[in-house]
Amino acid sequence: MDLKKVIENTIVPMNFSVEEKTACYDKIIRCVKDILPNKLYRFRTCSERSLSAFYNDELWFSNGSTMNDDFDARLYYDRKRIEKWLKSFLSENGGLTVIEKLVTMEEPPLKILNLVPNAKDVFENLKRMPKEQIVASSNSLIQYLLSNLDVELKNTTEQVQQKTKFACFTQKIYSDMMWGQYSSNATGFALEYEFDGENIITYLVNNTQDRIWANLFPVIYDNKRLDTTEYAAYLFQIKILSAVAQNVGFMYDPAWINAVVPCPDEFMATKLAIKKSTDWKAEKEWRLFYTTSNMMLAREKFSYIIQKPSGVYLGRKISKINQKIIVDIAKEKGIPVYKMDFNENSRNYKLKKCRII
Repeated sequence: MDLKKVIENTIVPMNFSVEEKTACYDKIIRCVKDILPNKLYRFRTCSERSLSAFYNDELWFSNGSTMNDDFDARLYYDRKRIEKWLKSFLSENGGLTVIEKLVTMEEPPLKILNLVPNAKDVFENLKRMPKEQIVASSNSLIQYLLSNLDVELKNTTEQVQQKTKFACFTQKIYSDMMWGQYSSNATGFALEYEFDGENIITYLVNNTQDRIWANLFPVIYDNKRLDTTEYAAYLFQIKILSAVAQNVGFMYDPAWINAVVPCPDEFMATKLAIKKSTDWKAEKEWRLFYTTSNMMLAREKFSYIIQKPSGVYLGRKISKINQKIIVDIAKEKGIPVYKMDFNENSRNYKLKKCRII
C-alpha cells in the first residue's frame, strides 16, 4: 500500500463524529504499523540539557520553526487563490456577505446562541447599527488583509510552525553522516527507543484527566511541497471572523469560532510536517508528534514526555568524561551501552557498534 497516497488523501474534517474520525485514521495506523521498525534512534550532543534529559528519561519535542530545515511545517499556498478567496467575502456593496446575511435574520442562528453568552444582545445591536458603518468596517478589514497579504500569510505560516511540535528519530544508527551532522561530529551519543510496535502512545498528565498523545509517522520525501492553500484559507477565515466578532462585541471563544467555521482537515498540520524534500531522504527520519488536551501544555514552546530509552550509543570521538557520565547513567537504568567504530573489514561506508556494558 502506498503510504504517501494514503496520508495525502486522508482528510479529517473537524465536524466529523468520533467514529468517522477513527475510521479516517485507522487505515493510516495500519500502514504505519506495517513498516514501523523495532528500534529508532535519536542523536544527541553532550550538552547539559541532553544529559539531564537522558538521566530523567525525558523525551523533548521542538516546534517546526526550530528545525534545521527551513521548510519544516511550512505552509505552501497559491497567493492568487487566497486573494481571490478573500475578495469573494465582499458583497456588491463592499461589506462582508456573512454580516449582511446575519442582519437580515429575525433571530441569530441557534448554534451561535448556544455557544456565545452575549449573542442575543450583540445581534440586536448589530441590527440597529447603520448599514454604512457595517459596510465600512467590513470593507476596511478585507482591504487591510489584501494590502498586507504577504505579511499576514507569513504570520500564519509562522504560527503553524510554532504550534506543530515533534521529536525526530532515524533508522540509521550506522551512518557516519548522521553522527557527524547530528551528534557534534561524533562526539555525542544516540538513544535507542522501542515503541513496541505502536505508533500512537497515550500518557496521563500528573494523574489528571488531561492526556498527551504521541503519534509516530515516517517522513515522506518528495520533490513537491504539499499544497495547503485551502488550509491557509481556513486559517485566514478564522482570523477574519475573530476580528469581525470582536469589532461588533462578541466575546472571543475558539469553541464558537470553530463551530461556525470548522477546520476542513485536522490532519493537515501533521501531513505538512511529515513532508520533506528528497534532499533529506538519506536520513530515513521518523517523527513523533505531540498533542494534548491540556491547553497550558499545548502553548509551551517545548514539551516532553517520559519515555525510557532501551539502549545508548556513544560517538567514536566522545570525550572520556562524557563517556563515563553516560555509562554511569546507563548502568543505573540497566540498559546496554555501545560505542561506534570503523568497520575495517567492510568496503561499505558504515560504522559498527561494539558493546561496552
